[in-house]
Amino acid sequence: MTIQLLAIIDPAGVIPLLVPIFEEGSKNKEIFRKIDRLVAIAVPTLLVIFTIIGDYLLKIFSIKGYDLKIAGGIILLIIAIDILREGFPKTSTINVEEYVFVPIITPMLVGPGAITAVLIFRSIYPLWQVLLSVLIASAITYLVIKFSRYLLLKIGGNMLRFIGRFMSIIIAAWAISLISEGILELWKVIK
Repeated sequence: MTIQLLAIIDPAGVIPLLVPIFEEGSKNKEIFRKIDRLVAIAVPTLLVIFTIIGDYLLKIFSIKGYDLKIAGGIILLIIAIDILREGFPKTSTINVEEYVFVPIITPMLVGPGAITAVLIFRSIYPLWQVLLSVLIASAITYLVIKFSRYLLLKIGGNMLRFIGRFMSIIIAAWAISLISEGILELWKVIK
């Protein structure tokens, strides 16, 4: 579950989006502290909120597990295809805090895919397991972002883009698995 969530969050995939900030940050180290702080607080907070209220959302809207699997699988598949087709956007002028929150924290790190994933996990696993998975994935995400400038210098932007696209293939495979599971569960109910 943690690996799947981490694949969806895909912290390595957003590192190329941080390149313009790295150039500005070389003059002002406070920028790196702001990025680290935003990621450390916002990613786990948003995921924990969706993990806790996800169960209530399912009940309020009368959504069954198979509905969520099919819809979530479709959303994840679209995200994976978008990353494979379009890659990552480029930026020119940046307000660091706004840029880190949107598009990096949301929707790139905590977007429809991650939100759908925690809702699906919550419908399958006990709350404590999902929260633990969220916290571990958030901690790894924080570490990847924190050390991303060193990572970028070591392996380069092309390798990071490759990793991001490879992770999108994993996301697509998981999406197909969710869709097929949901369809099988729905078929059993209809039968």
